[in-house]
Amino acid sequence: MNSIYVNKHCRRLCLAMSLLISLSVAAQRDFSTINTGVNAADAKIIERGIKNVELPKDVARTRGNGFDDDNKDHGESWFGYEYYRYTYPSINAKGEPVTLTALAAMPQNNNVTINNVILGCHITITDNASTPSEYIKTGSIKSDVAMLTMHAQEKTPSKLAYTCLVILPDYQGYGISRNDAHPYLAQEITARQSVDALRYGIELYKTSKKNRAKIRDNWKTICVGYSQGGSVAMACQKFMETNFLDTDLHLGGSVCGDGPYDPFATLRTYITEDKVYMPVALPLIIKGMLDYNPYMRRHAMSDYFNERFLNTGIVEWIEKKEIATDEIQKKLKSIYTFEKDNKGEYIKVSEIFTPDAFDFMSKKMKGEPTEKNPKFDDLYTAITVNDLTEGWKPKYPIYLFHSRVDEVVPIGNAESAYQKMRTDANPNIIKYTYLSKGSHVDNGSTFFFSFWGKSYEEKGVDAIAGGEETWNQFKP
Repeated sequence: MNSIYVNKHCRRLCLAMSLLISLSVAAQRDFSTINTGVNAADAKIIERGIKNVELPKDVARTRGNGFDDDNKDHGESWFGYEYYRYTYPSINAKGEPVTLTALAAMPQNNNVTINNVILGCHITITDNASTPSEYIKTGSIKSDVAMLTMHAQEKTPSKLAYTCLVILPDYQGYGISRNDAHPYLAQEITARQSVDALRYGIELYKTSKKNRAKIRDNWKTICVGYSQGGSVAMACQKFMETNFLDTDLHLGGSVCGDGPYDPFATLRTYITEDKVYMPVALPLIIKGMLDYNPYMRRHAMSDYFNERFLNTGIVEWIEKKEIATDEIQKKLKSIYTFEKDNKGEYIKVSEIFTPDAFDFMSKKMKGEPTEKNPKFDDLYTAITVNDLTEGWKPKYPIYLFHSRVDEVVPIGNAESAYQKMRTDANPNIIKYTYLSKGSHVDNGSTFFFSFWGKSYEEKGVDAIAGGEETWNQFKP
């Protein structure tokens, strides 16, 4: 009697296990079914390896973007992921061929199921050492690139923000193309190049190694970034939607933190308050337009910035890409007397723009009439071209995260996106979290890192990764 009962029980258990396994297999698909429209032979892996990540002792017991180790009872928390650095072909703003670099991160275990593909878009940088492809050698665990690679961490299948393939483009002007000018906030070309990094990254994953982990059946591509990366993530979503790539790439949506989506909102605040807390931002914006916008190619930095500011060496610092943004800030502080308010230290915009440039922008932002002047009219047109909040209604979810007191990227950027880009048919296509405190840098940590529970970035990824039901239930 007992042996018969045990045998029946074992048979039932085996049948149940077989059913679970079959369901698990049925819920997976091979990466070869993904149509990217590109050929892996046109890209090249230049380095591959394993990155082991260890938490510093002072944060070993905290949770940053899920950066704890569920399998460890004591000691420092760590995990490792496989990576490859690769080159891929794209085009520049003139439509000419250009070779760019990117980093891909993925779980080491080929027996897991890849949950999603994360297109990770990095913050504003001014030094080549901070690029994703250089992060493997010199990057800090506290950087946004490190936080984005954590999506490659292996976790239980129900944790959809993890066990992902993560693609992180360097952007033109960095990595192998460091001698090129960087198209700062030139949204369409940066999006095109970043989506190309995504497509080739997937293709290389499909062909670079046998027995690659399969991907879940309902996988999503989710664009994620903070600061400049927030606007690039949104621009990538727009590019995929408007170039018929959303279906093949299973676009899920984007998670965007404190991004400059609306350049008018940024400049309006700078000009109206006559304050700029991160002075390198203005020459980065103007130089990006001079280098890449056809309306601006007949003009020069000296048309907009005064001699004193240009004599600091700011243009050379940007072009050489050897000095990080915080070091540039220190250099400027040794030259200029910064004033201070409750948001931080700043220079007056009127002290770095030429008088006629400041006067024109002041009138334009106030809606006052201005005389015709090519160098200023062209600047205004170039700004308009790079406004992500105009001329587009997203079809896929966008999660906005922003500090109301962000001194570098004013809250008007997020408010503009939220107010302009929704539709009556789908008013919840965009959801947001507005914090009432936090500087731009501090808010970046808040976006990616949490001492307890999930970070805001992880919550957004989870909500999009789960599909329509989880997005509709998401209450940020």
